[in-house]
Amino acid sequence: MKRLVRSQALSSSFQTSNYGSSLMTTMTIPQIRSRQPRPRVHVLGLGSIGTFAAYCLSDIPNGPAVTLLLHRKSLLGAYQNNGNIISLETREGIHVSSANYDFEVLHDGQWYHEYPKNFASQWHSDSPAQAKQVAADVIEHLIICVKSTQTVDALRPLLPRLTAQSRILFLQNGFGTVEAVNEQLFADSQTRPNYLIGVISHGVTLNKPFNITHTGFAATSIGMIPRGDRTSGYSSDEFNLEMDYFLKILPQSYYLNATSFPYTSILQIQLEKLAVNAFCNPLCALNDSTNGFLFTIPDTRREILTEISNVVLALPELKHIPEVKERFSVDVLEEMVNGIIQKTYNTTCSMVWDLRAGRETEVRFINGSWSRMGRKLGVATPVNDRLVREIEMKTRSALRG
Repeated sequence: MKRLVRSQALSSSFQTSNYGSSLMTTMTIPQIRSRQPRPRVHVLGLGSIGTFAAYCLSDIPNGPAVTLLLHRKSLLGAYQNNGNIISLETREGIHVSSANYDFEVLHDGQWYHEYPKNFASQWHSDSPAQAKQVAADVIEHLIICVKSTQTVDALRPLLPRLTAQSRILFLQNGFGTVEAVNEQLFADSQTRPNYLIGVISHGVTLNKPFNITHTGFAATSIGMIPRGDRTSGYSSDEFNLEMDYFLKILPQSYYLNATSFPYTSILQIQLEKLAVNAFCNPLCALNDSTNGFLFTIPDTRREILTEISNVVLALPELKHIPEVKERFSVDVLEEMVNGIIQKTYNTTCSMVWDLRAGRETEVRFINGSWSRMGRKLGVATPVNDRLVREIEMKTRSALRG
């Protein structure tokens, strides 16, 4: 098995060994230090996608400094137990690792700078707030990968550190988290941060904290959401790579395989993924099944995709784009959904796992999003409405035990 170990940016140590051989070749590339401080990216949410994003940031040549935001102190111990690295296994069995991350740990609603070597002594102190340095620096670039249902609560302790110049990349499932964040956290459009959408289609499995397997190489799509409230240099169909660090730097990661898009294009990509999830997740969850089950309910598939098509075609921000009518026709959506189900025939959706574990699902940000858009546009969505009710009822039953 081959092994490749990479540290932050260009300070890399490459180790490769042949199958059945004890010989190993090591090549060290000296770290190239810039006189100017590197931009810093904070990552919030270290499940499979957040851990993958953190690794990909470290893989960018001359890339950013990376701070991992740990919402519980035990994760720092898990990082130590993983060898003080993030480890990734590719689909080909190649092992890659990255290190040199900075850390902040949340304690009693406050973020503190933390270092793995000090973890044991400081967190067993009677007064951790006195033993640590409060993290109060402004966050310029934030990638948020927590579940949609947790986004508002996860962002709340960071509010004093986010400004109108901050960039937040929402790299999540679902739709509607931006609206929830604006409503509950950033009501003032003049002072809220700038937002980007991220849609990721890679297959990634979290084996344990900071240890992932890249099960399927695919793509990541990113784009800026135009502010619309003040001059920012972006319109709904334009973006400037030089103006946004995320749009410029993320496509340089090999594993992330990211492409930057104008807003109307990234919106369509996001809505396509939302359409797939709206069919697959709740129906598999209600039937406790893998994706293959979905081929047995073609009528339901047609009904829900008809609702989704009607909603998309009524969206004012997409009405001026000629190809949208064909791209979101029921037939084209059905062909896309069937292709994905065929490729993931034996896959178990995240909503199935959530219900089995008695956890809250993301149905309000998946089917609930289609329902909210439908109500706003005057488009009926009875199938999506029913699926939200049934999933929430089953969730309540699971939580009661």
